[in-house]
Formats: sequence, structure tokens, C-alpha cells
Amino acid sequence: MKHLIYALGLCAMLGACAQGPEDTPLELEVGGLIRDQIQQRFGGGSKPQPPTLTRALLASIKDPHVEVVIEEQDLRDYLTLQMARRDDEPGRIELWRSIDNISFGFRDGMLISTRGLRGGMITAQVPADGQGAMGPATGGQRSYLFRGDDSGSYRVTLACERRDLGRVSLEVVERAYPTRRLQERCSDGKGGEVVNDYWVDLSGGRIRQSRQWAGPVIGYIRTRQVAD
Repeated sequence: MKHLIYALGLCAMLGACAQGPEDTPLELEVGGLIRDQIQQRFGGGSKPQPPTLTRALLASIKDPHVEVVIEEQDLRDYLTLQMARRDDEPGRIELWRSIDNISFGFRDGMLISTRGLRGGMITAQVPADGQGAMGPATGGQRSYLFRGDDSGSYRVTLACERRDLGRVSLEVVERAYPTRRLQERCSDGKGGEVVNDYWVDLSGGRIRQSRQWAGPVIGYIRTRQVAD
């Protein structure tokens, strides 16, 4: 499986992704994978395997980590929480960043931005209410602003319906979590459809796992909160 570093390449090729003594074990494993991927791509050799997550490894990590996968490109990375804040809109904003400086922004667990990827999401309006559990509070209109060619941008507006699909026992790296699965089915009115899925942890209200649309270029991403 490729690493997200291939989406940019330059950071790793210039050695900007070297690790320091403060890196966590998971970050060190991912950093080693980056170097292996570059060596394999530019120097030949067999395809390296992604790091294997275990509960023992995760228990040694102090900071929260989210695993992200870009489905269409078969890219995977691990993100750490860089910033959390609130603004004038409902919901908590969180910025998660990878070791190769690719970032994803969320409002109450719903994707609102990407940075460092071609065709990225500049911003999005999502149905957060800032009350209780994360995830979509209602259906209704969704508005996204994406980067286009030649530094331009374009907007996509969708009409969404929210569904509660009930309780699900979700396993994440050898541990089961009680969750409630929420789904958004969205239409652009021209035959196009987007489906977003969220598994909301019933014990804490966070998004434990999700599959969300990140735009026409990036496609769908999957996230898992692997370390709290």
C-alpha cells in the first residue's frame, strides 16, 4: 500500500520528514515506511508493507492518532491532533496532520478541509449543532468549496438526508466499541450521489470511524480513531 507521501513526494525526497526524539513509536514506524517507500519507488525493490497496528503498540502512545485512508489512490497515513478550537459556528473544529504535513480539518468529526492534496477541500459547511455527540445533527444542504486548476476554485452544493442505522459493535485494533451508525445520502440534483457514514462512539460521543467524501478529485476517505 502506498503512503500519502506520494501525493506530494517533495517533503520526503528532501529529507524534511526526519524524526526527532519526541516522535511516538507509531510515528517512527510510519517514518520508516516513508523511507522504505521512497527507496522502493526510486531504487527498485519489493513493495514494503504498512506498519501493523496492535493494541500493545497503541497503549505506548501518549497522543491521539487517527488513521486515514484515501480509497481511490490506496494511500494511508496516521494523523496527530495539531489544534482544536471553536468559532462562531456550532461544533468543535479539529486539525489533524500527518508526518509529511498533509492535514485534514473536521467540525464535530465531519470533514471541512484538506491541505497538501491536489484538488483539496478549501472549506465546507456541515450540519453540526455543537450539542452532545459528534456527527451530522440533521439533514439539509451541504456546501463545499474545492481547489480547481490554475489556482481557481469551484463550489459543490448537495441536498442531504440523515439516517440513523442503529447500534453497531465496531472493532478497532483488537478492541470493540459500542457505536451508533449515522449515514448521509446526498444528491446534487443532477444524478450524482454522495454517501457519508459515521460510527459515533456511544461512550464518549466521538466519531470512532467514518467514510466521507472529500471531493471529485480526492474521492472518499476513511478515518479510524486508533489512539485516544
